[in-house]
Amino acid sequence: MPKRIGYLYEKVIDPDSCAQAVIEMTRGKHKNRRAMIMRENAAIYGKNLANDLASGRWVPAPYKEHIVQDGAHKKERHIKVPCLRDQAVHHAIMRITTPYIERRNYFYNCGSLPGAGQIRATRAMRRWMSGHKVMKYCVQLDIRHFYENCPHWAVMQALGRIFKDKRFLDLHRRILASMGDGLAIGFYPSQWYANLVLMWVDFRIKQKIIPDCHYVRYMDDMCILGNNKRKLHRARDAIALELAALGMTLKRNHRLFKIGSGGVQFLSYRFFKGYTLLKKELMYRISRGIRRASVTKTLHRALSAISYVGLLKHCDSYNFRLARVYPLIKINRLRRFISHENRAGRIAGSLQGRCDRQPGANHLL
Repeated sequence: MPKRIGYLYEKVIDPDSCAQAVIEMTRGKHKNRRAMIMRENAAIYGKNLANDLASGRWVPAPYKEHIVQDGAHKKERHIKVPCLRDQAVHHAIMRITTPYIERRNYFYNCGSLPGAGQIRATRAMRRWMSGHKVMKYCVQLDIRHFYENCPHWAVMQALGRIFKDKRFLDLHRRILASMGDGLAIGFYPSQWYANLVLMWVDFRIKQKIIPDCHYVRYMDDMCILGNNKRKLHRARDAIALELAALGMTLKRNHRLFKIGSGGVQFLSYRFFKGYTLLKKELMYRISRGIRRASVTKTLHRALSAISYVGLLKHCDSYNFRLARVYPLIKINRLRRFISHENRAGRIAGSLQGRCDRQPGANHLL
């Protein structure tokens, strides 16, 4: 087992590191007046934040909670939003934590990680489905209510395998305690904690359970390609046991099937032998989004249209783009419009923050 890391608490409470955490936290919040004040006074806020952490005065404040409808199926998700001060603390702690998690990460764990994401998973699936030796069978698994059921002790156990600094681990313990049950969607550390808990499961799956199969995971969605159906059945049962030891279960809708003319549906795509297509429901949604962006140009619709074009670039969609995208929108014009709107928003937020700024910076901390 690799040597555990210590002496990280001193890095967290460094004023310069805390100031950089404040700047990172305020990115994309140019419409938030208080965030703009904090960004302009990052050095002062960082120093105060470091003093509060060093003296033990930091106590997580109550979070705000709201419900959003996510995805095409309008799935309800409870979003918990901490205050700006707590968000800055989360960034200060995680900017020291995340490099050690990233270097231990399983390469084909692609969810919510810098430089990975859906693109890495898509490229891997396309490569595996277009090679000379395409696997015959596929099993797809999904963890039931992963964020809500992920136990805090499993997170602390995973952190304890990497870090040995007790004061540093205590900061993580206080963040977890402020989330309530499970991992809070809306907290910046939650995605890292989720990947950290399953990271050890990933290595056991790939090294001991199915070393000769292709395995990719995007957060709580798993996809395994193999040639032996009996091995995949055993792998599914072994993964269920691994998750049961962590207090989690698989959904009952898991699938084990032969890869035929229907291909493999994973993330936003349908993977076939030699080519890749978008899911049908996503194609309809992209068509509607592109039409709306062409009729009424707003920042939200322009960003959505650019995102849809990015999705289309990673599959065989030339005819779709030729018929449904390029006649309606001009990509370069949309990019210039987004750049202009973002710049105008930053200037407006900065001016408003200067007008409302009070003497000193302690009133927000």
